[in-house]
Amino acid sequence: MTTAARTEPRGGGWRLWAFVPLLLLVAVVALFATTGSSVTDLLGRTPPAADEFDIRRVEFERGEIRIRVTNPQPEDLTIAAVTVDDAIVPFTVDGSDTLSRLRSATIVVPYDWVEDEPILVGVTSSTGIETTEEIAAAVATPGPSVSGFLGYAAIGALVGIVPVALGLLWLPSLRRARPEWLAAFMALTAGLLTFLAFDALGEAFELQAALPSALGGAGLVLLGLALSYLTLTFISRRFSSEGAAATGLTLALLVAIGIGLHNFGEGLAIGTSFALGELALGTFLIVGFMIHNVTEGLGIATPAAEERRPVSWRWLVALVLIAGAPTIAGAWLGGYAANDWLGVLFFAAAAGAAFEVVVEVGRYLRDRAPGGLTSGWVLGGFLAGIAVMYATGLLAA
Repeated sequence: MTTAARTEPRGGGWRLWAFVPLLLLVAVVALFATTGSSVTDLLGRTPPAADEFDIRRVEFERGEIRIRVTNPQPEDLTIAAVTVDDAIVPFTVDGSDTLSRLRSATIVVPYDWVEDEPILVGVTSSTGIETTEEIAAAVATPGPSVSGFLGYAAIGALVGIVPVALGLLWLPSLRRARPEWLAAFMALTAGLLTFLAFDALGEAFELQAALPSALGGAGLVLLGLALSYLTLTFISRRFSSEGAAATGLTLALLVAIGIGLHNFGEGLAIGTSFALGELALGTFLIVGFMIHNVTEGLGIATPAAEERRPVSWRWLVALVLIAGAPTIAGAWLGGYAANDWLGVLFFAAAAGAAFEVVVEVGRYLRDRAPGGLTSGWVLGGFLAGIAVMYATGLLAA
């Protein structure tokens, strides 16, 4: 039995009809935007939102305080007054002092602040509503410099590149491991990535909660998660045969990409904390991050051990850089151009990438692990991966 081929209608009128639903939707939305209040008034009136600014960042430079504010309200807001420790102070604004919805401005306050002393800053709108931000200790905000640039790079390398490289040293041992042990370590990789996924997702939602509600932070989390998940799914299908699970270097590459996205977000958080003077990162903290992240190298080495031929040193270097170097880029960006919504996006992308790789590892274990997904080796390895990440994460907390 044959199926008749569909023929395209003559003329291009059918293409124009495809736009009719969109045009009608625009018309309905426009109509509601102009007359919708008459509909919503049937449900009762809600009190208007408080005319508060959103203080995004407070920077300290010699002889002045710089306050970055955003208007999260639907209506325009005017900066009427600024206070420091409850005292009204003179100020200037880099632009108009009236901000439309989601517009930002920097308020410059001439003020001789004292190092390490707590400070309370406040911004009052023209309606008399004050928004305050308390800084536990005033610390000079570092500006761009060669030493700072190298310092962020050194911290990023210690936190990202060095641990991953050390973890890859397990590769020769894994190549000699029995199939049961290799399956256990593959499951351990899945456990590591599952922990990283939920850790990154938690960070994304925590940053999202601090964003102005008008920015739709929850949608930003979903966007980052879906974008990275679907991108890695495409890469996986591109480099593996149709319907087969990714193995060997392909799976190692996917793991490295997922870890790299997570480490970018980690570097972003480190750089932002340094820029705001909120983190005194000592030797113990660096050691804690290194111990926590060395297991990421193990997660890359395990699928690489599946290759029948020895993996070239060029591939190993590439995997280390893909997984670890984003920490440096994140530290630079966080230190010199901190952006909250970018942090939300990348932590969400890290979660999506990690979830996708967990799926790929699960497909591998389903097809190749002795006993399948329900074997004791697989279940034990998965739980061990989560436990190891939790235990080493305590050192970096």
